[in-house]
Amino acid sequence: MATDRADILRRLRARLTETASLLGNDASRLSDTDIIPDSGVVDSAGLLEFVVWYDEAFALDLQPEEMTIDHLGSLAAMADFALARMRR
Repeated sequence: MATDRADILRRLRARLTETASLLGNDASRLSDTDIIPDSGVVDSAGLLEFVVWYDEAFALDLQPEEMTIDHLGSLAAMADFALARMRR
């Protein structure tokens, strides 16, 4: 399990890039703080797939109230949320 922020960001970026590529999009220029839904690199189905992967990959057991832009809107927010959850 990834416990380092840089490793989590690397894994998130790799998966998002893969998901975007399957849709014919390039996510390589997305910054860590860009809002993923606003970026257009994935559609709603791709975003859902990415969030499901994230939940499973980091064993987060996300609750509906946690699925917010503050927690899941950017790669940085997702990495920080995963780290905070792992440290509980």
